[in-house]
Amino acid sequence: MSNKFDYNLIKTLVLVYETKSMSKSAKALGLSSPTLTYALNKLRDYYNDPLFIKSSRGLKATPVANQLYPNFKKIDEDIASSVMISGKNYPEVADVIIRTNTMVEYFLMDKLLKNNKLREGINFTFNNRIMLEEQRLTALVSREVDIDIGSAIKHNHSFISTRIAQSKIIGLCRQGHPRIKENLSLEQWMKEEHAVLSSAETHAYLPEKLYANFHQRNIRYRSNSLLNMLHCIEKSDFVMFFPEFLLKHIPHYFNLQTVAIPWMEKDTMDVYAYIHSKAKNDERLLHIIDLLKL
Repeated sequence: MSNKFDYNLIKTLVLVYETKSMSKSAKALGLSSPTLTYALNKLRDYYNDPLFIKSSRGLKATPVANQLYPNFKKIDEDIASSVMISGKNYPEVADVIIRTNTMVEYFLMDKLLKNNKLREGINFTFNNRIMLEEQRLTALVSREVDIDIGSAIKHNHSFISTRIAQSKIIGLCRQGHPRIKENLSLEQWMKEEHAVLSSAETHAYLPEKLYANFHQRNIRYRSNSLLNMLHCIEKSDFVMFFPEFLLKHIPHYFNLQTVAIPWMEKDTMDVYAYIHSKAKNDERLLHIIDLLKL
């Protein structure tokens, strides 16, 4: 073990540990990949340990790295908090990158445009990429995403969560549907043809009972596009489930009717917005999250 420790390397270990990726860590630090590799090698020499080993799921931390991470993380957060006291704590950039599904994207942009709150100097980029929980966290750490909006993820002190909706689930079908009137029973739900949101998060969003006998459902159409799904419902006898809080944002030209689902009266769909703790005073992001709240 070398006697001289470079304190700049604390951030290096924290990012590599959290992202499990050299390329994402390099991007977050604004370094080239060779420079980051050189920095990590200095840490490896100091502790006489590889710290991270390549695996099929990215870089896997060694026991030494697992032991170092909690202390390094606390030091990194303390330094960041001290820097925040003196002024702006998050770099202002033109683009705000939001990862969510197209339903929430449409909801947010509709509110911004209708309320004339599309601020000058803020450009929006939406990422509708389907991500697993760990990928969502990694994207926030690496600054690939500024706000993640979706189902709940496990508690992590590095992120700030805001529940933006706790909504009932209703059904949608076309006006004049030959079989569906005001209510949709579980038995009829199983008989109807379905349009569904093709997202890995769908199971996390919606109550478990919607997926009972999932393999028996007659799913005729899958899409990540909200507008395409609504168009499909209007032009067919398909049925879809829809969060009630988004109803008022459906364009009026769609000839649709809502359907009550009595067997799901006590169930809700919860949606959360996540930002990195270092962005807790970023007015751009807080402005967007405030708009999303019901």
